[in-house]
Amino acid sequence: MGSLTVAKIPVIDFTSDDLKPGTSSWVSVCREICSALEEHGCFLAKYNKVSSQLNEAIFDVSEELFHLPTDVKIRNINGFLGYHGQLPARPLYESFAIDYVTAKEQVDKFTNIMWPSGNNHFWDGAMIE
Repeated sequence: MGSLTVAKIPVIDFTSDDLKPGTSSWVSVCREICSALEEHGCFLAKYNKVSSQLNEAIFDVSEELFHLPTDVKIRNINGFLGYHGQLPARPLYESFAIDYVTAKEQVDKFTNIMWPSGNNHFWDGAMIE
């Protein structure tokens, strides 16, 4: 009988000061990204320029968003950038996208679709400036 192996999510380091387009470190990281996405479909990014407060805020509002009922989630219909989930072939997969997340109007539009009576907590966490 075979044993189960636990897949390790690759960690890719983006902290190098010389990580600039065209450099050997850039090409190396690009290869790591392609490999991670092809083999695992994801990776963890090591990047020290995002504050722990911003990181916590994003995860907090993401949790709030993904805990919405399915009938609310499917309101976000926008082609490839809308809500994707409830797929028989991938029952645990869900994704959302907000067009132009740095544009106040787009975050307003998305927030109003998901929470018609408003949700300042989500808006404050999602609005990246």
